[in-house]
Amino acid sequence: MNTTPSVDQILEGLIIALDDEILPALTNPKAYATAQMMQSLIQGVRQTLPVLDEQLVEEHNDMIRTLADTATALGDVSGDAADRVRERGASFGQLDPLPAPIDRDAVIAAHTELGRAIEATFPDLDELQRAGVASADEALQVVRAHLGPRYVRDAQTIVVGAGFVGRG
Repeated sequence: MNTTPSVDQILEGLIIALDDEILPALTNPKAYATAQMMQSLIQGVRQTLPVLDEQLVEEHNDMIRTLADTATALGDVSGDAADRVRERGASFGQLDPLPAPIDRDAVIAAHTELGRAIEATFPDLDELQRAGVASADEALQVVRAHLGPRYVRDAQTIVVGAGFVGRG
């Protein structure tokens, strides 16, 4: 039979092969545990793949709002760092939201660009906080409010269910 397995089926095959062919042959407890961790990581990838594109678009659109809201939260604070945050808010914060689903390469490129803008905002907000700018604390909370749910979602996607050894 000539078939084209899906990525999920290939990953499932790796898990099964580890379970049926490799694990029974391992006598070293550390090697056995490592093989089980490999199975868990592969399962985590299996659970992430179906939702990855949707999550990228969702994050992209939320980063647009986050950059605009972060700039707004600074108010009329002056200085180079504040100007850089406002510039990112003005340029990236005005982008049109992406519809889902779209071309994966376009989503990844747009998501990466916005992610770099979010990353670049941290040192600027830190500089403003060190200078005693009170609104920088509020602006930082805007970014944290964006990132927190992402971290929780990623942890749930990867480690829930059969994602890790001993879980589920």
